[in-house]
Amino acid sequence: MLKSSVLGALATIVLLAASQMPARAQGAVESKTYLINGLVSAVPFIGYGFANLQKKIPGAELYSYMSPVEGSAVVQTKILADIRKAYRRNPNVEINLIGISYGANLITRMAATLEKEGIAISYLGVVDGLPLASVTPNVRRVDNFYCTVPGCLADKIRLTRGNDVTIRHAFKYNTTHIALGDNEEMHRRILHQISTYPLNVAGPSLDYAYTASTE
Repeated sequence: MLKSSVLGALATIVLLAASQMPARAQGAVESKTYLINGLVSAVPFIGYGFANLQKKIPGAELYSYMSPVEGSAVVQTKILADIRKAYRRNPNVEINLIGISYGANLITRMAATLEKEGIAISYLGVVDGLPLASVTPNVRRVDNFYCTVPGCLADKIRLTRGNDVTIRHAFKYNTTHIALGDNEEMHRRILHQISTYPLNVAGPSLDYAYTASTE
C-alpha cells in the first residue's frame, strides 16, 4: 500500500511538472519555417546549402529562384500570404524566416511589412545579405551570419529606432558566400534557435559554444 501511495505521489509530481513546461516542450506550439535562398539559387550548385538545411527541419518550406523580380514579386508575395493565412487560423503560430543573400534582404523587408500588421516573428536568420532593412520590434530574436572573404556581402543587422526588445546576435565566418549557406555550425545554431522556447524580452539568449568569432 505504501508503494502504491509513493507511485501515486510521483505520478502527480510528473503531471504537475508537465503542466508547467513551456508549450513548445509539450508539443503544443504550431510553428512555420520558411527558407529563402538567394539569386540564381534554382541552380543546384549555388543553392545547395539551404537545400541541405531544409532536410534538417521537418516541414520547412524552401524557396529558390533566379531573379530579383521573381524573388520580390513571386516568392515574397507567396510567403506573406501564407503567413497571414496561418496567423488568421492561429494568432499564436511561431514564424521563422531564414534567408541568405537576396533572400536575407527579402526576410528583413517581410518582417517590417508584418510588423505593420501586428504579426510577430519568432526568429529571423539573416545570412550574408545586402541591403538589409532595419529589424522591427515584432521580431523576437535575430541572428546575423556573415562571411569575411572577398565576395561576401557582410551587411550588418541594425534595429529600428526605439527597438529595445529584439534579441540580436552576430556571427562571422572565414568562408565564401555560397559555402556559408552549407556551414554545419551555422545550421546547428539555426536549429537550436527554432527549437528553443522564445522569450519576448530583451537580454541574452541561451547560446551554445561556437568556434566562429562573434561580435
